[in-house]
Amino acid sequence: MNKESAKVPNLPNKDMDGTQHFWEIRSAKYDKLFWVKDDSYIQDILKFSNLQKNHNVLDVGTGTGVMAKSMKPLVDHVVAVDVSGAMLSKGQWEGISIINWDIGKAFFKDAIFDRVIARMVFHHIIDHLDQAILRCYDLLKPGGKLIVAEGVPPADDPEVVEWYTEMFKYKEERRTFIPSELEFYLKKNGFQDVQIHEHSMDKFSINNWLDNSGIDEKNKNIIIEMHRSAPQKVKDLYDMRIEGDEILVKTKNIIITGSK
Repeated sequence: MNKESAKVPNLPNKDMDGTQHFWEIRSAKYDKLFWVKDDSYIQDILKFSNLQKNHNVLDVGTGTGVMAKSMKPLVDHVVAVDVSGAMLSKGQWEGISIINWDIGKAFFKDAIFDRVIARMVFHHIIDHLDQAILRCYDLLKPGGKLIVAEGVPPADDPEVVEWYTEMFKYKEERRTFIPSELEFYLKKNGFQDVQIHEHSMDKFSINNWLDNSGIDEKNKNIIIEMHRSAPQKVKDLYDMRIEGDEILVKTKNIIITGSK
């Protein structure tokens, strides 16, 4: 692989369809989201990725490259892929190769990566999730690993999952995963030795999340009110604290790994 420092490409003009418009708006304040640069989350992903100095790694849905930059000193080379040119234009890519591409579409040869990382990506794939996961499988060398990190409801309780799903409808179109569902998808598409690890973010600021996610004020206020009036079960599971205008919660994330 060419390890020369990659430059943000001059991207061709695209039709401003829903996907590109969504990410162009999101990219403006993406790096102001506290969770994006949360070091404890990044370090747990790195730990369960078991990266080695001779590894070539694919960072799927790289965004502005936070995970790619964290992995770069630990491996031989990182290739960062994102469907959004706007996101890529906000990153610093010294020593990292970047490609404006959809992971569900063929581009690379098979079996060339030791690790494929997908942090907070798969919930955005509404259609053809199997195709994207299978493509990750094909890109891995034998013995390689897929590492998926996702936010999930604070419990698998149907009432809690329903509240979480309804709340997110006011933010974006997305999938709601529970851990067993992601485990099913990985196994269905050939991954073995699938393991699930939990990660919590304490004092996650709902205000910071909403202020920097590019949603309109109306939907932002609906989500704020949904937290303030949430069922007590949800508040307890979230360890929710309301301090004046600030809403703080303890989020649940999973890091799931599977081997080829």
